[in-house]
Amino acid sequence: MQSQSNPRAPKRASPTLAEVAQARPRRGTGAPARCGSHKAAILALLRERGPQGVLGSEMYNSPERFGRSPRNRISELRKEGCEISGEPRGTSDWHYVLLRDSTGAIPSSQSSDWFEQSHGPRPSAVNDLPLFANSGEKA
Repeated sequence: MQSQSNPRAPKRASPTLAEVAQARPRRGTGAPARCGSHKAAILALLRERGPQGVLGSEMYNSPERFGRSPRNRISELRKEGCEISGEPRGTSDWHYVLLRDSTGAIPSSQSSDWFEQSHGPRPSAVNDLPLFANSGEKA
């Protein structure tokens, strides 16, 4: 069967590059906003486990807590400055250990500082506390 074309129909011109660019779907950059809570949950779990670490399969088995792509969140944590080791475990799993977070703090279970082992990283020094603000003045 032959295709029938209307000889009077106007010929369609090829789209221009500008038209193709305009028709391209808009995509955001980076991970969706909802991934922030997944990333925070993964970082909290890595801190909690310390040198024991976390298996990737454990995170993949809890998508409600860690999302469907925990390895992507780990990659984002690394880009933010966290030092996270990753080694293959078995034939299809990965073992992750947080070595340092983005502030440079070592997870409390790896620190030799008794305060950090009990309470986490030390707070930064603040000199603007009101308790001794006027200690040099006489009443």
